[in-house]
Amino acid sequence: MTNVRAAMEFSFPGISLDIARLRNLLKNAMLLIGQAPRMSPCILNLACGRADETGALIDAWSVAGHGGEYLGLDLRHAEICEARRRWCGAWRPHGIVEFRVDDASLPHRLPGDRRHDFIFIRHQNYWDAPSTWDGIYRNALSLLKPDGFLFFTSYFDREHELALAALKSLGASLWLDIPHTASRMLTDAPGKSVDKRLAILGPPEGHIPFRIESLR
Repeated sequence: MTNVRAAMEFSFPGISLDIARLRNLLKNAMLLIGQAPRMSPCILNLACGRADETGALIDAWSVAGHGGEYLGLDLRHAEICEARRRWCGAWRPHGIVEFRVDDASLPHRLPGDRRHDFIFIRHQNYWDAPSTWDGIYRNALSLLKPDGFLFFTSYFDREHELALAALKSLGASLWLDIPHTASRMLTDAPGKSVDKRLAILGPPEGHIPFRIESLR
């Protein structure tokens, strides 16, 4: 474990437990696809909002003591400011954590000089703006290393299925699609829960070794 910890408490009750469950989900999913944490990984978190999951991503994907680079992008200034207060400096002295206000749907706004080991999109809302998300997905796939992975989670089954269909239409290779059996149910909409589904995809024309439908 890298022991990356937030500099301030999370904004809402229940988030710390949600993040602990997400960390376990990510680590188990890595085992299922036969992957280990990487030495000095390059991690990109798109549409990250407050980026509550930053510590969980670094813990799941990096080897302790070897650092790496983490960049979070979002359009919303207030959320990025909160993410900076919480996480900037949290990976020192080994790693770098940065956040930037930017539009992940526009290719010229993304860090095109780097390819990433892991790209994460949490709680994407494909049905709200399909063309925007198509742009985000296309850009994300173009920024993966040949052996890199795109992870995303969803609140709803239907939302998840639409996002998967969009990514497949862009040529992404599906490695894993699983329900999160420990997901916390939410009451503001039927069938909604925190990180309800997780999918892992590789860049176009990647190798597809298997598909697993459930995680126990």
